[in-house]
Amino acid sequence: MPTSKRYFRATFVDAASTDMQITIEFEAPFPVRKEIDYSQIAIDSFTALIREGHIKIRDIEPIEI
Repeated sequence: MPTSKRYFRATFVDAASTDMQITIEFEAPFPVRKEIDYSQIAIDSFTALIREGHIKIRDIEPIEI
């Protein structure tokens, strides 16, 4: 079966608070195959988006404890 690439969507959530989430789109081989770690592709794509400046930090502020 020939393999092509298709866009997938991954949503990253904070384990402590599922209210905080980031959704990205990334390219990966299609059709889906069990031997491919799509989670790792999503993580690699997310970090690349940060490195390349497509995802930026808007605010940094202390929180009350």
